[in-house]
Amino acid sequence: MMWWWSTAIDHVNGAKPPDRTAVTWPGDGAEAVARLRELAARWRSTLTRLNAHRLTGPSAYPWRPDAGKTVAHTVLWVNVELTKNIVEIGQLRLLRAASRQLYVLASI
Repeated sequence: MMWWWSTAIDHVNGAKPPDRTAVTWPGDGAEAVARLRELAARWRSTLTRLNAHRLTGPSAYPWRPDAGKTVAHTVLWVNVELTKNIVEIGQLRLLRAASRQLYVLASI
């Protein structure tokens, strides 16, 4: 998630994206949350700077260069991916909470 989001932000901003090996998972806890918050802030900042001309400009991420997609397509794709990731994280949190509850009930 951190790699593709970083890459998408750089593509939309016209910057050179990081190499896949340059973006690593910071681990569990506060570092991961801080990095995700930083990416969210960068994404919001990127979106506020986009104008109609830039949104209709060509984009080759995450598609091949000749796909005929625009920056608006990339923005929409990122937002759908983020929504999907939020749902997946929510499901994992629910499963974790449910397994804790089962453990408590089993120990009674």
